[in-house]
Amino acid sequence: MPVLLLSVLLLVSQPVADPLYFSKNSPECVLDRLAQGNPLPLIVVTEFPACPWNADDLAQVEIGRSYSHYSWWNFERTANLEIAATRLDGTILLPGEVFSYNEAVGERTEDRGFKESKVIGETGYIDGVGGGICQPASMLYAASLMAGLEIEERHSHRFRVPYMHVGLDATVDWGKKDLKIRNNTDFPVIFHLGQIDRGEFLVRVMAPVRTFRVHYKYELVKEVPSDSVQYEVDPQNRDLVHYYGRPGIEIAKTIWRKDIRDGKTRKVKVPNDEYWPSPWVLRVPSFPGGKKFRSGLSQGDIAGLLKGSKYTVRMARFADVDRDNREYIPIPHVPAKRLARFTRFSELPAKQEPAATTEVAKGTTAAGLAVQ
Repeated sequence: MPVLLLSVLLLVSQPVADPLYFSKNSPECVLDRLAQGNPLPLIVVTEFPACPWNADDLAQVEIGRSYSHYSWWNFERTANLEIAATRLDGTILLPGEVFSYNEAVGERTEDRGFKESKVIGETGYIDGVGGGICQPASMLYAASLMAGLEIEERHSHRFRVPYMHVGLDATVDWGKKDLKIRNNTDFPVIFHLGQIDRGEFLVRVMAPVRTFRVHYKYELVKEVPSDSVQYEVDPQNRDLVHYYGRPGIEIAKTIWRKDIRDGKTRKVKVPNDEYWPSPWVLRVPSFPGGKKFRSGLSQGDIAGLLKGSKYTVRMARFADVDRDNREYIPIPHVPAKRLARFTRFSELPAKQEPAATTEVAKGTTAAGLAVQ
């Protein structure tokens, strides 16, 4: 009797005890084992998969994507971002497994290579080790959400960040706030994190097949203008506005997930996201009245402070937040020629720390654009 036929008969007579066996194991590997007359991996359930998927088997279809820019000229922030992204790149998540961002990236300490950069504090940006690691978290959250994976834990930032669509950001804090993603599909998925060109960040969630199609949109529930100003002494007399005083907003999110297997579409329940107003940060020759911070200001008061400059209160509104938004947020489009230049962070050469770093790139306006 042919060995392959014997293997099939043994398989039928001794069914696999683990119902997820064929989603945890590579079909190509299983068939290869059968062809070699070795049915044992099919009929003996072990703690570890007998025919594990490899990265090439998994990365057949892109099921989720997110795209953003980062300030490549800021060495400290870029170093933190790329350390985190490199540790995340290539992560394989088996069916039913839960991914933890904090576990994957580890504690953000200088001993582990992380630099001091700007992080979001109670009233705005402050210095802290690991500044920038929330951008990979946000990107991974957005890509996983669009892939239809189940989000078990996610926290929005205190203030809106400019590098992500509203409602698609995620903040992490060691020991306090985590990003957790469960693979609710029947097949493993793999995370690819990399760049197209310098400063272009792309996250791709890959799988053997697509399970879900997802549509996401938001509605603006509330908008609260900023009523505070923080002063910075600037002897160089640069632009008056260092950061816009962004309004606080509350949004209601709608996520529809269509299961390709049964054709059913389900609404995913998610809580509203709330972002606080951020203070205007103004550059001045000296602190007016000796005060570094003022709050409880009206829009007219702030307009008076901006008088004579090129800035207005209205410019602080988020250009991409529409009060009457009814459209679904599209998946970021990357032309095929540009996608061909995608290089994963784990494949990039190690970078040397520069002797001195610059604050911002030449010709870059800093008013609310740079996230340090």
